[in-house]
Parts: sequence; structure tokens; C-alpha cells
Amino acid sequence: MSPEMRDPEAVRALRPLEVASYLRSRGWTQQPAPAKNASVWTTAVGTEEFEAVVPLDTALADYALRMAEVVQAVAVAETRPQAQVYADLLTTFADVVRIRIDDPDLDDGSLPIEAHAQVAQRARDLLLAAACAAIEKRAVWHTRKPAQAVEQVRKIRVGQTERGSYVVTVISRVSPALQTPENGQLLETEPPFERRVIETLASSLQSLDEAAESAAISGKFASFDEAIAKGVSANLCDAVAGFWGDESMQRNLDFTFSWSPARRVESGIPSRVRLASDRIPLVREAARVMRDRAPVPDFEVSGAVVKLDRPLGQPTGRVTVIGLLDGRPKRVAFDLGDPDYHVAVQAHDQEKALRCVGVLSREGRTYVLRDVCEVRVEEA
Repeated sequence: MSPEMRDPEAVRALRPLEVASYLRSRGWTQQPAPAKNASVWTTAVGTEEFEAVVPLDTALADYALRMAEVVQAVAVAETRPQAQVYADLLTTFADVVRIRIDDPDLDDGSLPIEAHAQVAQRARDLLLAAACAAIEKRAVWHTRKPAQAVEQVRKIRVGQTERGSYVVTVISRVSPALQTPENGQLLETEPPFERRVIETLASSLQSLDEAAESAAISGKFASFDEAIAKGVSANLCDAVAGFWGDESMQRNLDFTFSWSPARRVESGIPSRVRLASDRIPLVREAARVMRDRAPVPDFEVSGAVVKLDRPLGQPTGRVTVIGLLDGRPKRVAFDLGDPDYHVAVQAHDQEKALRCVGVLSREGRTYVLRDVCEVRVEEA
């Protein structure tokens, strides 16, 4: 018997309806119950028949004992260790992602405390990138993330770490599918957002691996461009690279997905993705290129006006300021018409900073701001 089955409190953590849903999804058949507070399930494996009596009232004095018997029956029927069955029953209504960091220095399952904090942050970044991509495919998600994505990541739990180098367990609860008859047929509905997030994570990681391999062979960025439509973003690349650490570590990453049996998985979604350490330089470079090329909406620039250029008789003029981009001073150019151009002239003459908001993009070696608005002189 596994350690969990000897602990009554651990067994009490199992929820009756989730256990019943697990049994149904595994082909067990419900039988008439002798009492209201029990659900009886049977299955046949070869010539052997098995029975599991699921207690439905957690207040029963022998609830833990009866539920432990259910775990034992399922383990024997499935020829699996009770600990594995117990873990699956705990997460029947959840998708589980296991992130394995394969590094000889982590064989004992431990991690330096500072590295642990970094891994936790990268796991959050990874799930947030997938949640954003489940809403809209973009090369880069800047500071403003969709509220739905942020809220979903807040609901995701992190389970106990597992042995096998270092394994982070991410648990995403998902509502079970209910069959709805309509005109005698089953009604197919879109999966709930929480399932779409994990499916997007799995497919985007697979696309990232394929894009890195293609880019290494061809020397071209085109494969990463194609992967953006499949959920790959600079945010996802940064999160994955963060798990790797620096390039000297030579870590491999192994992502496995255990899908909730209470809901069907979309076809073509992988259950395992392995990213070898030789992908590190390619993934990091892809993140850099994506950020350099992607427009930044609602970008606020504030800085000294260093150039004014308005040909005689033209309705607009080109203004160049020096503003901070990622903490570094960069020249940003934009076109203004009256009266905003006169505001820029005023800022230049008074040697004050000019502030404005627009969509920032990079054109060659030049940063350009378009759809400029909210132009004003910054008062000291």
C-alpha cells in the first residue's frame, strides 16, 4: 500500500464525483447502488471482473477506508502503482503539465534557492504567454496583457515537485464536458478557456521546437514567422530560455501533458514535447528578432527634440526626439501636423522634453512612431 493510502487525511482529499467521473472515462460501468450514499462501478479486464464502491458522503466515518479500497481496486485493474492512481484521481478535473529540467547537477531533485525563484517565475511567464496566445496570436505581448489571460494564470496551481532531475508540476483545473443532445445529435461546443490555454501551450512548444530545428538547417527566420500563427511569441521564447539558464548549463527540457479524462483533447495536440539544449541560441535570437520587429501599441515617448524638418509649404513635419527604449536612449522619429508640430517647436526652443503616445515600430535602424496623439511639452 502506498504512503498516501495509509494517511486518512490524504485519502479524504479525493472527491467522490471526480472519482466517479474518472471511472466513467476509463470504461467502468455504473451499477444500481444498494444505498444513496454510494456509487457502484464495475469493469472487466480479460476474464477478471472488478468492482469499486465509491462513497458519496465525505462525512461518513469510514469514508477514508472505503475510498482507499477504490484506489486499490483501480490500481489492480489498471496494473499501476496506487500512488499513480491516487495522483490521477486527485486531478481528474484538471490538466497537468510537468516541466522536467534535465540537468546532471539536479539529479537529487534539489535546486538552488535563487534558481527556484527563477523557475517559478518562468513557469508563470510560460502559462501567461500561452493564455495570451489562446486569445490572439501575436509576435510579442507587451506590458498590457488581456485581463482574461491574467485572471486564468492566477487560477493555476503548482503541485509538489517530483524527482527526475527537477520537475515542476502545474495544475490547471478544467470543467468536465457534458453531452447535450440536440435534435438527436451531440452538440459540439468550443472547449473552455482553461483547456484552450493548455492546448495552446502544448502546440506552441511543439511549433517552437520545429521552428528552431528548421532555422538551424536553413539559417532563416521564416520558420519562426510561421510559428507565430501557432502561438509562438517572444514571451514564450523568453520563458523557455529562462528554464535553460545560461548556455553553459546544457539543460534539456521535457514537457509532458496529462489531460483531464473528463474532457476530450483536440486532435493533433501533443502530450509530450522535448526541447534539447542546442535550441537555446536559436530560441533566444528568435525572441530578440520578434521584439525588434513587432509594433508596440500605446507606446509613450518623452525626450528632448533633437531635429525638426518641415519642408516649406508642407502640412506635416518630421520630429526626432531622444527617448528611452528598454532603458537605453534611442532616436524616435514621427510626423506631426499643426498644431502639434508647433508644440514640438516650442519644446525645442524651450529645451524641454516633448511627450507623445503612438505605435512604435522599427524600420531598418530607425524607430518610428505612428498614429501619434497626446502631444505636449513636459514641464520640469
